[in-house]
Amino acid sequence: MKDFFKIKIVYMALLAVIVIIAVLVALFSRNTDNDKYEPASPEEPRLVSMGVDGYKIKFSPEKRYYEIELPSGNPIVPKVWATADENVNVEILQANIGVEKSEGSAKVFLDTGDHQNSYEIHFIREAKDEIVLQYDDRYTFVPEYKLKDGEKFAFECSEKNITIDENGVIRVVGVSDEKATVKALVNDKVVDTLEIEKTEEALIDVFVVAGQGNAAGEGGSAEESTKCQAGIAYTSEINDRTNSLVDLCDGREGFTPAIAEKWYSLTGRKTLFIQTAVSDASVKLWTSDGEVFEMAKGKITDVFEKFNEENFNYVLNDTYCLWLQGEWDIAENMSALEYITYFTNFYQSIKEVAKPKMLGIIPVRSSLNTDSEKHSIEPVCSAQYYLSNMYGDIRIITRIPETASIENGYVSEGNLYYTQTGYNVIGADVAFNVYSCYNLDTEKSPKAIEVFGKTHQGLYKYGETITIDKDEELRTVAILTPLYAEKGEISVDYDSNLINYAEGGVISRTSSNTELATSEICFSCGDMEFRFNIAFSDKDDELPQKAVSYFWEFDELNTTEKTNALTLSELSNKEGYVLKDGKIVSNDRQVDFLFEKSVVLTGENNWDIEWKGSINDNGIILGGDNLTKGYIYLAPFAENMNFSVRMVDDEGKTFYLPFGDYAELCKTENEWRINYNKESKLITLYSNGLIVSKSEVNESFEFTLTNLFGRYGSENINYCYTGLLDWLKISVR
Repeated sequence: MKDFFKIKIVYMALLAVIVIIAVLVALFSRNTDNDKYEPASPEEPRLVSMGVDGYKIKFSPEKRYYEIELPSGNPIVPKVWATADENVNVEILQANIGVEKSEGSAKVFLDTGDHQNSYEIHFIREAKDEIVLQYDDRYTFVPEYKLKDGEKFAFECSEKNITIDENGVIRVVGVSDEKATVKALVNDKVVDTLEIEKTEEALIDVFVVAGQGNAAGEGGSAEESTKCQAGIAYTSEINDRTNSLVDLCDGREGFTPAIAEKWYSLTGRKTLFIQTAVSDASVKLWTSDGEVFEMAKGKITDVFEKFNEENFNYVLNDTYCLWLQGEWDIAENMSALEYITYFTNFYQSIKEVAKPKMLGIIPVRSSLNTDSEKHSIEPVCSAQYYLSNMYGDIRIITRIPETASIENGYVSEGNLYYTQTGYNVIGADVAFNVYSCYNLDTEKSPKAIEVFGKTHQGLYKYGETITIDKDEELRTVAILTPLYAEKGEISVDYDSNLINYAEGGVISRTSSNTELATSEICFSCGDMEFRFNIAFSDKDDELPQKAVSYFWEFDELNTTEKTNALTLSELSNKEGYVLKDGKIVSNDRQVDFLFEKSVVLTGENNWDIEWKGSINDNGIILGGDNLTKGYIYLAPFAENMNFSVRMVDDEGKTFYLPFGDYAELCKTENEWRINYNKESKLITLYSNGLIVSKSEVNESFEFTLTNLFGRYGSENINYCYTGLLDWLKISVR
């Protein structure tokens, strides 16, 4: 028996030694494998002091990593402050803990120019048993007691800062350091309790919304908007003189509910939107002495004053400004330089009033183009992109408007206002990009420079040559991607003897470039660059387009004269179509065919597009590989397009030919014809030889059609033709 006890004692001692060794190994590994636990090298800068609001830490300049345990529930993630010597630049990125996360870090970065250092404060929520909630939080009490048949819970709480409904949903209606006890009762007997350690003021981020109709949410629907939970987001409207905060849980037209929901999921913080946008307002009215800015200034000032009221119960965290405007100034033919001048005045003024951390631009999207020279979207929109490269705290914060269209459902009829679907997508994208600009775990290194010309109409390829007429201007836009990348200045290098480059991205030929020489232009930022070539042509010397005629009978993928063969595109589903009895039948949105020769239709020639067939759903009959231009879209079943043929040329100009009472004929095999007469300037739609509708065209146009059933959309959203064609004929005379 004694031997047994000796063996047991030895075994326990050995086990204790193993445990101690394991702990020491873990600690040693923690201190050696991760440099955040190691002191910085002697030459690297140190903090003089550092602290965390509401918590004590044992700060040492040599200690670079700290952990703080937070209560359960929804406690405020405290802010970190730090100081260093005068010659050391200090940047603090505060911690975010999203609603589905329990941990997050704040970091302090030090930089002397030659040496850097950093400190991390790691917060762990739900590490303590007590529950802490913020003002207007909702928290559901789920008792551990298992109900028997016929039983149900009743809830009560006597503290004034807490209410609870019959479903056990707690709402914080006051701020108190006193502990609150919530009781769950069954048949008047207490079966469980929940203690709220304290309730505190809510931390809230403010978004000032400025601009015009789309910023105000016109065309949207509160019922169709993203629904965020109660108590996380509010709006204060420009026309509300009481400056009350209205909960967004029931929705609101526009993009703000989608921002709120996404922001809360990422940061765990509430949001307040100060709505100052006004319909039909030029950027001129947003300058410091403009009528709209004066009204917005009063609204912003009044709401911000609430944070100084004793019983407001919200604490301001960060402020951002979102700008969506430009349709009015497009219609007024404002130049890029004018827009930049007016907007810069607004930018300086709003910084004084709201002090935003960032001014995020949602670029304008409009179809107010009426010809190649007037009412062009390009100057205003390119000015907005140019502004984002001029200032460090101005950003293009979403690029959804570049591809928003009636076809993908983001824009309503008229191509002016977004649908609520469009607003929802834009809002979520804005929230993600703003958050990513400041999130510690987001990789913010620039990945590429993207350059495009006529705004919203396709990106350029590296090294390609862009040919323009000798007296034509090309407006370029350059942007760093991703949108949340660290800001860097994009510089432009070019031969000033051959081309001019003006503010707003306008490229033109110099007067000395008499031989129309090709010139390279290079956009660069750091180690990244984007190069392409500009070539000038003498349009006056070009020959007029020759007469052509192509006829497909679909016994094969060729014209009857074998002059313009069709080839299935690489993106197509090879099994998605058949040739049968001299007809081509497609039942797949992912089927289109490339022409051997592109077909160009302009206002300088008479031309016809004729076919016999039927269509299963709205789709493109002729198009190209560009997302936003150069296609003919048959929409006999689309009410939002007035049941019409929608023709969008290479510049994005749109022409409509309504089907009217003839729309149902599209479901069965019938003959159709689209005719243009250059003398009368009429585009006419015929059905079986009868005029269906006509439209007078008083502007220049050009369609470059490269595809049958041409692709329009993306991998997941295609608008290719489904149905059958018996024959197709295209004639240019």
